Amino acid sequence: MLIFAVGLAALAEAAADTASSELGQVFGGRPRMITTLRQVDPGDDGAMSLAGTLAGVAAAAVVAAAGTLAFQGGSVMFWISCAGGVFGLLFDSLLGATLEQRGWLNNDAVNFLSTGSAAAFALTLLAFLPLFVKG
Repeated sequence: MLIFAVGLAALAEAAADTASSELGQVFGGRPRMITTLRQVDPGDDGAMSLAGTLAGVAAAAVVAAAGTLAFQGGSVMFWISCAGGVFGLLFDSLLGATLEQRGWLNNDAVNFLSTGSAAAFALTLLAFLPLFVKG
């Protein structure tokens, strides 16, 4: 049943990316580049604001919670899918600041890779779960 956390992490990342982008541009003020922490214009690839990041984390948590309830999962499912979503959110900004800014990737490719990274991160957490859970 915990394998569903992998797909749920991908959904959480997609929601987190959307919420952070849209709400961050409206409420975030002057964002900073993830790679240099220098102030940049809102909407720049790789730009992050505190408000946008918090909105993204909240969106990931809401999707992870809704999915956990729908699958009747437990706290492990929630935390794995939420962590995957947040990881993907940060990875999206890193890809935007590096590969997208150089023109090596477009936004669709960045979104695809960041969603995939959320699932891969969740799968990695699942693989290491037996090391941390007694039983």
